[in-house]
Amino acid sequence: MPKAPRKKRTRTRTSWRPARALPRQVRFIAGESTGSFARRLAAENGLQPEEFWPLVGDGNQIFDPRYSEAYLNAAALDRLAGLTGRDTATLQWPLPNLRPHRLLDTGPGPVWRWPWDATSGYLVRACELCAHTKGTAENAYLISPTTWQVCTRHHRWLDNRREEHAASIPLHTLPDIIHAHQRQLTLQRRLGESGRVLFADAYAIAAYWWNLPALSPPAWRKRQNHIGPAGADDVRCAPLVLYPEAVHLAEAMAARERRRLRGPLTPTQAGLWLHHVAGFLEDWRMPADLAIQPVLLWAARHQDPDPAPRQTSPRPARGRYRRLPLPHPHTTQPIDTTLPELSCLPWQIGELLRSSLSPAPGGWTLTGRA
Repeated sequence: MPKAPRKKRTRTRTSWRPARALPRQVRFIAGESTGSFARRLAAENGLQPEEFWPLVGDGNQIFDPRYSEAYLNAAALDRLAGLTGRDTATLQWPLPNLRPHRLLDTGPGPVWRWPWDATSGYLVRACELCAHTKGTAENAYLISPTTWQVCTRHHRWLDNRREEHAASIPLHTLPDIIHAHQRQLTLQRRLGESGRVLFADAYAIAAYWWNLPALSPPAWRKRQNHIGPAGADDVRCAPLVLYPEAVHLAEAMAARERRRLRGPLTPTQAGLWLHHVAGFLEDWRMPADLAIQPVLLWAARHQDPDPAPRQTSPRPARGRYRRLPLPHPHTTQPIDTTLPELSCLPWQIGELLRSSLSPAPGGWTLTGRA
């Protein structure tokens, strides 16, 4: 009888030799994506991606670092560290997606995966001048919780546009953007994660104003005209244009939250705060009675669920440099959550508003619209 054909066996690599450092190394760029760093390292050593990634471990399809991100398990991280001649902790400091909470839960062998899109943030092109100082001519990409970043060293606005002509936007004629960014960083340092949450809420309100041009302050159009060809793309330039006002609003929100966490916020105090916000909306030459509507919705959501007097000491909420606990209705969020996910408000730049605000007896409510 003829013998039955043998079934082909799928061979799985069960043993790996220790990874040896590649002859040429690249300098780190803070916040860079893993895929971008790996591409630069491979190119520096004359390796194609198809040649480089099998040195790291077993994986699937390799995508372009402009559009996707690579994720590693602990064993693959060890091998990548070996290829760089450094320890794993040294890699995890500048490359956020190699930190423990971002490693794949697979093993025991080294494994990497390239999903079609980054799952841990946005891919933002790094400042080309910073990349040049690091000795690289390759386009490098950062992993970011926002669709943009600010390079304060070279006064550049960076975003997630991939087109060749969409380089960073110079900010030399817009010093208020640099100043606003420094204030936003200060807010986060002072308040911790609550600072990020409050900025996310302020940014969502500014997005609401942007999406309704009748509410936009005249300063936005002036900034848009200052940034040259990029100003013609409304969606691209919007985060830059509204940034200073969003930061100013976030600072006002932080003042209200500090007062609320010291004890029940009385109706009189809440009214004075809204009057203060309406005042700077008028200073920005906005129709305050309409522009304040999303602020009213935010204030309604940020009320104490229990109006009874607090029994705990108010000291943690006092002082400009005291960190605030996450305000109600927000819950604990990981440090690298994207900006839209942090906010309790639904509005995003460039989206057709699915809801509008209208007055109702006893307060303001959301109503659907056509």
